[in-house]
Amino acid sequence: MPESIPTLQSATDFVLSHASDDDLTRLAAAMKQRRAALGSIRTATLTTGATVRIAGIRPKYLNELTGQIARIDGKHATVTLDADSTDRLRYASQSRFVVPTEAASFDLRGVPLTCCLPTG
Repeated sequence: MPESIPTLQSATDFVLSHASDDDLTRLAAAMKQRRAALGSIRTATLTTGATVRIAGIRPKYLNELTGQIARIDGKHATVTLDADSTDRLRYASQSRFVVPTEAASFDLRGVPLTCCLPTG
């Protein structure tokens, strides 16, 4: 008889009601491994022209900026920010980037592909 696939609810119930410290340690390691696998899958599908949202990056003021991948160099990308994100970067208080006042877009270089989340 085939095993049934646990649901998210049954896994959550197990964690909340029955998981030991050892179980939680193993679950944390499994989740880290799964996140890495999903990140690899996601980055392998990114191409020039893809619309992305930047997440999980430092400095934190770059998080949530959006734009299109203009270039991919190995594990990093140049993201051309859209007008709204260009304005947000221009006025970020601790920004090390100099965005010209008249610029409607800005090329943000060196963004790790793992921090580029497809939006469309």
